[in-house]
Amino acid sequence: MQDRSGGSTAVRTGIIGAALFALLTLQGCLTYSSYQSARIVERGHPHATLGISRSVILEEDASDVNWWTFDGDMRFGIVKRVDGSVRISVFHNVPEGWGGGQVSVDIRGGIVEDHLAVALPVSITIGDFHFASLRIQPGFIGTIPLGERFEINGAIRAHVYVRVPELLAIGYNLGLGMTTPSGAWTIRPEVGRLQFVGTSSDVAYFQYGVAIEHNFVAEEDENDSLTGCQLFLY
Repeated sequence: MQDRSGGSTAVRTGIIGAALFALLTLQGCLTYSSYQSARIVERGHPHATLGISRSVILEEDASDVNWWTFDGDMRFGIVKRVDGSVRISVFHNVPEGWGGGQVSVDIRGGIVEDHLAVALPVSITIGDFHFASLRIQPGFIGTIPLGERFEINGAIRAHVYVRVPELLAIGYNLGLGMTTPSGAWTIRPEVGRLQFVGTSSDVAYFQYGVAIEHNFVAEEDENDSLTGCQLFLY
């Protein structure tokens, strides 16, 4: 009986170890970009963001573990100082051809208006066994305005893997926001790092990319003002 129990324990340990290895080498192959600021979208004001980024694993013997991610995000103001978004992401590895998709739902709340916000994204990754995951990513977003149309944004989020509670990663993002005079468009270049902690602290990923955000209400306001000018001229 003791030998059988010991054998079962060894098998379980081997399975858990293999699962952890697969998750560490593949589960990070997701989108962990932010492309956000701490400015909460006003109620009824839709914002749309499209982004592209490239991620690489920071290991010399794993240079082929890299992927491109395409993000589409729609955000709405819910109540004062609270907004929410739905993001759809598709990632693809060029050399080997693997990839997958991800759906995220995010609630964001303002703590210090236009400067500090708390975020709670929940992400479901769609793919084969190794890619499939459910992550909860609580964190904070900070914004430092540089005049009326420029800002520096930073984010820090924990990545909690529901399937494997032993795994924990911390994501860091740093980016800029450059807004057009009308306020309708904002370009957001960004870099990021995903670092696993604990027994897997030697595994890390680096990401860089750019996104463009569109404020539909600002565009409508701009069109209304142009129409007013035209009526005045005529």
